[in-house]
Amino acid sequence: MYFFLLTVSSIAQYQNVAIDTVRKFTPGTGQNSGQGPAFFPANIFGQPDPTASDSVPSTNPRQVCSIGLDGLIEVGFKNFIIVDGPGADFTVFENAFRVGKNRVYMEPGVVEVSKDGIVWIAFPYDTTTYKGCAGLTPSSGSDPFDPEKSGGDIYDLATIGADSIRWIRITDITKSILSKPKSPLYDPTLTGFDLDAIVSRHAISQPLKNDLIELLPQGNALAYVTKRAAELHVVDVSGKLIDVLKIPIGVNEISLDPYPRGAMLFTLFSSDGVFTLKVLK
Repeated sequence: MYFFLLTVSSIAQYQNVAIDTVRKFTPGTGQNSGQGPAFFPANIFGQPDPTASDSVPSTNPRQVCSIGLDGLIEVGFKNFIIVDGPGADFTVFENAFRVGKNRVYMEPGVVEVSKDGIVWIAFPYDTTTYKGCAGLTPSSGSDPFDPEKSGGDIYDLATIGADSIRWIRITDITKSILSKPKSPLYDPTLTGFDLDAIVSRHAISQPLKNDLIELLPQGNALAYVTKRAAELHVVDVSGKLIDVLKIPIGVNEISLDPYPRGAMLFTLFSSDGVFTLKVLK
């Protein structure tokens, strides 16, 4: 079990920041543009594509990553938390664009946020209009940190009663439009949410306690992104050491197949500290 203790100074100076970390990415179907290592994850970091506008979407794979139908992505900030400041706290930029005067070509995604990557809170949305989802509002090409001018979909943590967050999760729900051919939003060419950027104007410096970023269990495996060489100890509920693995720098997937059923503790040891996850197989 682990947690992050988040504290916010009432006199802290807000900073403008963009996401810089991918915690988890589960691509969907229908589209895979921008997912390759030549583009991802650099294409979703930084500010949104400046060439995008109300009527011209960003289609450059160096600027946008397609999540795909039913895809999911968790992103966040290594050295900052986002706090509930005055007005909108963060903005999600997709590549929505206007088709004629009365319709937006939209591929909606549900937005959830979390302090610790364990407990998530979803922003509410309308199941008919999708208001509250990301992917509805075109980018303007203007200052992305000014929600009055930037375009994109804005979110205020006060809406869900959150004082601060580090992680943002987007889950594509475009299939709900594709399942309704009579809907005014229907378009057979919809292929799922495309992430351009996520920025915040209410960031406060607060680095993660260590430099090991854990990806939650995926299927019958665990995945770790490590920035330091580490050693992984697997211990069962009786305290017996089951396995010791050397974890190199980078992305590492650990299969659960060799281990017995039941509860186990997976603990990473590195020069940055100790990081433990309880797993029930």
